[in-house]
Amino acid sequence: MFNPAGAMPSIVTVKLSDVGMQSPAGYNVTEVFDGVYIGIRKPTDTLKVSVNPTGVFFAKATLLQ
Repeated sequence: MFNPAGAMPSIVTVKLSDVGMQSPAGYNVTEVFDGVYIGIRKPTDTLKVSVNPTGVFFAKATLLQ
C-alpha cells in the first residue's frame, strides 16, 4: 500500500480477499521494514494501516497450515 501524495498520512484499508489472499486457514502478517507482528488474519478480515506521505506499507503474509 502506498500514499502517493499529500502532506498528511493516509489511512488505507484493504480486505485481504481483494488482494488474492483466499486461504480459509489464514495468514500470519508481519510488517517488513520494522518487523512488527500484526497478527493472524483471515480472507474476510480487513487490514487498516496509516501510510506516511510518499511512503509505503509493506507486509509479509505467511500461510497458516
